[in-house]
Amino acid sequence: MTKLDTNLDACQLSGEILIRLRKIIREGLRTAYGKTWNEAGIPGDIREFLTQRQAREASINWNLSDSVDVLDFAGYLNLYDIISATPNLLERFLPLAPDAHVLRIRFLELDTILNRIGYCRPISEADVGLLVSFEDRLKKSTATVPAVVEDGAARPAPRPSRSAPPAPEPPKAVAPKTPPPPEVNADKPAAAEAEPEPAPDTKPPIAQPTPQPPAPLPVPDEAPAVEPQRTPLQGAGLVGPQELETALKRGENKTVLTALYQEVTSLADGLWNGSVTSLQARTWENVRESQWYREGFAKLGLKPISDFFGLFDTAKEKMLAGTSRNELQEFLKEHSFVQVLLALKELFRKHMRP
Repeated sequence: MTKLDTNLDACQLSGEILIRLRKIIREGLRTAYGKTWNEAGIPGDIREFLTQRQAREASINWNLSDSVDVLDFAGYLNLYDIISATPNLLERFLPLAPDAHVLRIRFLELDTILNRIGYCRPISEADVGLLVSFEDRLKKSTATVPAVVEDGAARPAPRPSRSAPPAPEPPKAVAPKTPPPPEVNADKPAAAEAEPEPAPDTKPPIAQPTPQPPAPLPVPDEAPAVEPQRTPLQGAGLVGPQELETALKRGENKTVLTALYQEVTSLADGLWNGSVTSLQARTWENVRESQWYREGFAKLGLKPISDFFGLFDTAKEKMLAGTSRNELQEFLKEHSFVQVLLALKELFRKHMRP
């Protein structure tokens, strides 16, 4: 249980750091590049990699949130590469390390911890300490950034923020305690009876800096930030051929759309991975020739279904003609494969049976 608790703590901390980093980077890119930040601000090779990751996930579990963008698929190292490509962002994050090289090493270390969390490998106390330390410095540096950016002197600001911990040491509040009187009481019994503070008063200045580590953070029993979202679509009962045929005749929208949902789910991963040649869209073959489809196309908004199976048929032809998997994925990206899946999600959410 101890090891599991440590992993949960690390998961919570890492999730909070990632969300904070993405928010800062997203805002910085929007400021620098405007509405086209995700194209102009993210280097092409990184954007390509993150888009591939998004498409891969969408092909397997395409009930994705509408609010996500490619930045939500970036790990620590991907985020650093985006930061280093944008001078304003790099200046903003430099207070976290002595120089850009050390900053990259910190992000590499965080990326390693993220992999350990993701694959349920043991997380050490040192890993948790690194996460706590990085989060603390990130909060302090981002709190002082606005003034730094306006002054145009991003580097001087880090030093004051880094020396902030020692600054609290000289609070004059310690002096009012008047340690001298207790020192006069050389008798140990008298010092003990009066107050326990005077005797150790000879070394309180050293004892007080130690409360410095405000590391102990609230430890939740679970990490909701990383918890996958469930949708009612995943619980739909299987629709057989006989039930589908009856539903088409009776015009039972929810039953027909449930059958299509099940077929799309089974085909999407194979479509993205290039293994479509052995797949069959039998439900679609029955539905597209039906009166139900012709009458409900406009009324129910069935275009996303037509788009998906149009991509499926074309992809199958391409693979039979010798197209490579990479070429097929390029074709799917050019034809907005992820957007088609998101449109399907909305359609099924509205009309599919629970």
